[in-house]
Amino acid sequence: MTLAPDQAPEFRCIHCPRLLHADELNRFACRVCEDRAGEQLGKFIDLYGQLEAALTPGSTPTATGHVSGATKTAPLPVALQPLSLRGPGGIVDSLLGIEQRWRHALNWHNLPLRGGYESSLKGCIPVLANNIGWACDAYDQVGADLKLINSLHQQADAVVNGTREQRVPIGCCPVVNDDQVPCGEKLKVSPFANEIRCAGCGTRWGREDWLRLGAVIRGLAAPLAAAA
Repeated sequence: MTLAPDQAPEFRCIHCPRLLHADELNRFACRVCEDRAGEQLGKFIDLYGQLEAALTPGSTPTATGHVSGATKTAPLPVALQPLSLRGPGGIVDSLLGIEQRWRHALNWHNLPLRGGYESSLKGCIPVLANNIGWACDAYDQVGADLKLINSLHQQADAVVNGTREQRVPIGCCPVVNDDQVPCGEKLKVSPFANEIRCAGCGTRWGREDWLRLGAVIRGLAAPLAAAA
């Protein structure tokens, strides 16, 4: 995690924006954002399938079919949020739009015909996953695409899981690099998370470790490990 000694403030990830490491200075997005987007892309096919089960209003805590503000009308026959994510302009169309832009930038052929939404998604995901490294490295518009991938994933995950976790700050990352310089990235975590990851250096902590870490950072007594 060595930082360039003369690194200027403008050398930041186009998405986070985290200060880029010395070996990332020729990239548009950092490797932490690349890895996160890759993980999110890998979950879309399962999330898309799970959204079908959420189409019935009330099938999940967030799958409501009521129009906002309408308190006396009957619920709609399908839940609006999962429908919007599965239908036109939703997950599939948005990801296909990213693929088409990348194909144009790479001078590839236009999108192939893959059939319906599910088959199109299954064909699109490997293309994006295999080329996310190229995009973060060499595509100057990747920031908007990373933001879109993250937004779609958050929306789908919120519907499927029923809640949108609220992250709270626990302090700054104390991990030091090879030059003994602290990372200093602000750490935020959901109270229900089993693991957290620093957006700056990529260090991960399991639940018991991050609970102790948060206590130490804030000068509190570290919580005891849970009894077996």
